[in-house]
Order: sequence, then C-alpha cells, then structure tokens
Amino acid sequence: MASAPKNSTLKHPSPTPRKSSEDIGEKQVCRSISIRMIRHSESQNNQVYRDARRIFKGGTPEFDLQGWIKYVDDRRSADPGLSAMGEVQAEKLAGYLEPHLRNQASSPVRFVVSPMKRTLLTILPTLTRLNEGSEGEACDVIINGFYHE
Repeated sequence: MASAPKNSTLKHPSPTPRKSSEDIGEKQVCRSISIRMIRHSESQNNQVYRDARRIFKGGTPEFDLQGWIKYVDDRRSADPGLSAMGEVQAEKLAGYLEPHLRNQASSPVRFVVSPMKRTLLTILPTLTRLNEGSEGEACDVIINGFYHE
C-alpha cells in the first residue's frame, strides 16, 4: 500500500465558514432542518386492556381469561382514538414542540404522519398551535399510508 511521501501535505476542502453571532444578529436564530420521530399518544385500546386487567384480575390466580377475552374483543378497535391520558400526552407534546418548531424550524414545518386516527389526534394540537396567529401556512402535513403498525 502506497503512503504519502514525507513532508507532503494532504489537502482537505475547507469547511464553509459559520456565521458569527455578529453576522446573524443578537436575537436572530439560525433555522435548521431536523427530524423528530414521535410515537402516537396512548390509544383507547391501552385503556381497554388496563380496564380488563383490573376487572378480570389479571396477574392473579383468580384471573378470568374467558371474561378478559370477551371484554377486550367487544371494546377493542382496529383504529382507536386517544384515551383521556393520550389526549393529555398530545397536549403536552404540543406544549413542547410548538415553541421549538416556531423558533428553530424552517417554514413551513413539514409533518409526515400515518393515517391512523391515534397519530392524527396526537399531532393535531401541535398543528393547531403552530397555525394560530400565523400568516400563511405554518405547517405542511403529508399523510402517508405506508406508515402504520
């Protein structure tokens, strides 16, 4: 394997100079592109399973498997909405994301979500907050059927 001759200099491309705080301005923030992967908030099915475990004594010797199965089958949904806890989680997510995305992300903010009801309901509070008081479209939403569980 050949090596570089002694006393030679390897040339590397110079990095693009970053703007200093004087160039940007004291209160201006550099916008950036970032990707955030967010799982949906708690679904109504999680609540069904939690209730079934409590009602039919899951994890105990008195566990009623047949009752548990019937209860879950009667109440579970293929495309559930959010539980009460999931709605709180979605609001907390919006409270976290909205200031970060409004101040740091490129515009419009782009979201790619699955068509599942729980994912749409999870991101809806964030979209609502970002669009409040915005001129034009603050968000661009792509619903992609390839994203699902």
